[in-house]
Amino acid sequence: MSVITSPSPIGMAPESGQTEGIGSDVAGFQVITTQDSRVSRPAARTHAFRKARRHSRWVRFAKIAIPSGSILAMASVALFAYFEPFKQIENLSFDNIGVDGTSVTMEAPRLTGFKNDNRPYEVTASAATQDVRKPNFVELKDLRARIVTDDRGSVARLEADIGVLNTQKEQMNLRQSVRVTTDAGQEVQMQSAFVDFKSGSVTSTEPVTVILGDNGRIEAKGLKVVDNGKVLSFKGRVHTTFMPSAASGPDDAPAPAGTDSAVPVSPPAAGPAAAQPTSVRP
Repeated sequence: MSVITSPSPIGMAPESGQTEGIGSDVAGFQVITTQDSRVSRPAARTHAFRKARRHSRWVRFAKIAIPSGSILAMASVALFAYFEPFKQIENLSFDNIGVDGTSVTMEAPRLTGFKNDNRPYEVTASAATQDVRKPNFVELKDLRARIVTDDRGSVARLEADIGVLNTQKEQMNLRQSVRVTTDAGQEVQMQSAFVDFKSGSVTSTEPVTVILGDNGRIEAKGLKVVDNGKVLSFKGRVHTTFMPSAASGPDDAPAPAGTDSAVPVSPPAAGPAAAQPTSVRP
């Protein structure tokens, strides 16, 4: 800032707490440009506070996104219960078996059972087709899987128009309208997905959208889930949108003392929460 002082010798020192800048004489008055060194300290505290809030938002995001990846992996791995589907499998039911040339089709197959943690699952399809010339491949149409994910009975559902299972390599390609939903309002939308049951991984190289209930959404050019859902990563240009909570929670850090401009920890109660987009580019 600039202050105009009364006539004084050019070498006059500024007041305590101020730093002298460029000075000049105007009509007998000395113009001294000064900067209060105390101004930068509240700004630094405000910057640190905002950085802490951004970190807090990422922590909340991780708490939601990581379980979404786990659900996707579990739902996909459960489909491998179709391994060699035309053998005698306990709890497998179907309507009819038809033969057309070299293709054998099982109509309306339905498989129920329990995972290793004793939680139930159900896998259905409108048809399962196997070509006797390619015995390692089974094509499933209108694939649906329903899996209980926790002790409270929460359910995850997997849908895909087409699923091609390679029983030899223990892999599956899901195509067209691939979708995973949960009772908690989470949803994963993909155009396709590749599942490797041996490694416990799910990969999609096409656009993917993850809806985190009322908390926001993630859009990316690709997705990879590894280690049976323990690690979830998005590829390409990633865009995330967070929806702040209507009320402040324990994760919101308090404003530091002495901060001149207050940063609200929650949106006003009278209006809807505003989206906060964040772009992440690898």
